[in-house]
Amino acid sequence: MTGAFTARVPTLWHGRGVAQTMTARLTAHRATIVVADAAVRAPFLPARPRGVAELDAATVRAETIRDIAELIARERPEVVLAVGGGTVLDTAKIAALALAPDRSLQFVLERAQSEALVYLPEAPPPVDLVTVPTTLGTSSETNGVAILTNTRGHRLVLGRALRPRHALLDPENLLSLSEAHVREGALEAFLRLAGASTGPTRSARAHGDAVALGRAILETADGRVDSGDVRLRLGRLSAATQRSAALRGPDPYAPRHWYVANEVAFHLGVRKMSATAAIIASVWQRICDRDSRWGDRASLEGFWACASPRLRLPPDPARGIAELVDRWGIARPPTPSSRDIDRIAVAIENAWGARRPMLPGLVGSDFRDVLRASAWSDRRGVSHGVPTPREGGERHGPRHRLASPIRGAR
Repeated sequence: MTGAFTARVPTLWHGRGVAQTMTARLTAHRATIVVADAAVRAPFLPARPRGVAELDAATVRAETIRDIAELIARERPEVVLAVGGGTVLDTAKIAALALAPDRSLQFVLERAQSEALVYLPEAPPPVDLVTVPTTLGTSSETNGVAILTNTRGHRLVLGRALRPRHALLDPENLLSLSEAHVREGALEAFLRLAGASTGPTRSARAHGDAVALGRAILETADGRVDSGDVRLRLGRLSAATQRSAALRGPDPYAPRHWYVANEVAFHLGVRKMSATAAIIASVWQRICDRDSRWGDRASLEGFWACASPRLRLPPDPARGIAELVDRWGIARPPTPSSRDIDRIAVAIENAWGARRPMLPGLVGSDFRDVLRASAWSDRRGVSHGVPTPREGGERHGPRHRLASPIRGAR
């Protein structure tokens, strides 16, 4: 259970009460640092951790990571236990690099000032990371991906050194989510599969896994989502997107919508999935219009036809995903000003487009067209309001800002 970890996939524990039992087992007699959302009630935490960092996920920045990294470097724990939504888990994953022998943390923080995508040097995780997600859809608890927010934007960090050792999926930690945010998480997991499926040369196995998982996510989230069992199922399906062949393919950058939504979220100060809900149909329309820079039309249409039939959505992918966003009540930002659209388009090109492999050949004018055609909340006279700025579908509810968010607990 605690031997050498190759970081291929984390061990996934799931079920009611698993957070309590497995936290006790995995941290017993081992020095542990806890990184947790300050708003999350977590009675299963170790009784005497070496230190605790309590975060307000809405305010996490690179400086927060530095502070937690200093605690980890000083205490040198055997286990880092992360409890919260995607932002909190990502923060713990990056901060844990403080124990890496090759100055990986400094490399990430410095490179992220100039590059939107940072690849870590090949290395195993420097410490056992145990993740306990309290939201759905991000799959941060099972992947080697993290988002770092600095003054330049939301930066994407990739590497197996970020991969957790154990992930604990407990429905008790998902019950406070609203039904709208459960479906938002389901949409995030589904679009991860759909985005990967826009690549033109996918294997039969990758296509089959993506379709099976996509169909299961849609059909589960389209019904009642108020029970712990349903939420646990969605959590397991989201994790399975990272543990199957569904995301494999020759184009690692195929989910092109992600890069656009990332910049919209940062520059408008909204949540990533709110931004995604606004722009996804517009991006898919470009694909359906045979603009291969965004993705392969036949691949997207084939995936959509196989994954969505039981929901009786329009067969056209762009119209279908737009109707699904409306049906599930995913909040979208109000229409940005022309100045904001210009600013976001330039930011997308500078970070991800032009000669870069993420959005190759796409420039500011392409992004302006997508943003102008996007479905903002007041497009039809209905405004959902601007969500609280928070990334990765964080848990909503009362939040407690702490004067001193990091404390030792020897």
